[in-house]
Amino acid sequence: MSVSHNLLKSCGGLFLSAALLAGCSPSGKTDPSPSTETEQTSTSEPDGTQSREERVAEAIAEMDAMFEVARSSNGDGQPAMWTLSDEDTTITLFGTVHILKPELEWRTDDFNAAFDAADKLVLELDLHSPEGQREAGKMLLAGMMDDNKTLKDVLSESDYKIVADAAQDVGFPMAALDSMEPWFAALSISQVQWAKDGFDPSSGVEQILIKDAQAQDKAFGFLETIDIQIGVFDNLSQEAQIDLLVDGVMTLDVAGDLLDNLVDEWADGDVTGLGVIAANPEAAGGDEFYDALFKTRNTAWVPQIEAMLDEPGNILVAVGAGHLAGPDSVILMLREKGYTVEGP
Repeated sequence: MSVSHNLLKSCGGLFLSAALLAGCSPSGKTDPSPSTETEQTSTSEPDGTQSREERVAEAIAEMDAMFEVARSSNGDGQPAMWTLSDEDTTITLFGTVHILKPELEWRTDDFNAAFDAADKLVLELDLHSPEGQREAGKMLLAGMMDDNKTLKDVLSESDYKIVADAAQDVGFPMAALDSMEPWFAALSISQVQWAKDGFDPSSGVEQILIKDAQAQDKAFGFLETIDIQIGVFDNLSQEAQIDLLVDGVMTLDVAGDLLDNLVDEWADGDVTGLGVIAANPEAAGGDEFYDALFKTRNTAWVPQIEAMLDEPGNILVAVGAGHLAGPDSVILMLREKGYTVEGP
């Protein structure tokens, strides 16, 4: 479903600077050829399939229903934490949100104690070193069109107008957006809307932890590279990318409210609720995208976390909260391997 992927990205863990990136998941079919697509968007297509407008309205209604289910469960009033330990190592796992409103107070005494005790901070990705920042530049390169193509070349006339109108509404220059791959355009325009809604990447959990860890001279560790995170989007088919962009810009006016709801679930420590609205195939737009975003990456992280038990000391692992919730969470994978992981 289209809107849910926005949320997914926010809590889930693709770096992509805004964090959570919000896009929308592949849903339905889009004919990229301007010559064959009908201009009709408010009623069903001639072949009986849903129009974009109908799909988006349905997706918003489904997401509202998901939030109702999520609100039926509760956490303990603070972002969730888990502990995995042996005789000489304590690993604390903490779910993050990569973009937040600056006024949100999310740190607790329990978290501060775990952070201060940690000798090492492990994140999804190196976001702070000169090498890491150079690597992050790959995202920009991967996000640009090849062969001098533009969005106008790959979108239908009606889809292009939807995107151009949305860009004008948020104040994003269409000339800049036009040279981007659809997935990157979706992420870029979403960041502008999030900023208008009061969210700030510099207030995201990772950015704050990096600064504090540097001040305390902690060691750093990382679970994956930027290539892996870019690939989740860049490997999508063009059709799926177009859906992500066009359906996404059609939901920009509700993106802030949806992200507010997701942050509320995270701040309450409602792991069950987060699983409902973020970390499951239905919310992620289907098995293929869910597997790439969560299951495959979680599976790759588990042996790395196991290996940390060979390092004496205290380690804080801070990754997108969606990776620690849902049916294929890192937490459940560790427990299924026989580890005692204390926490919700």
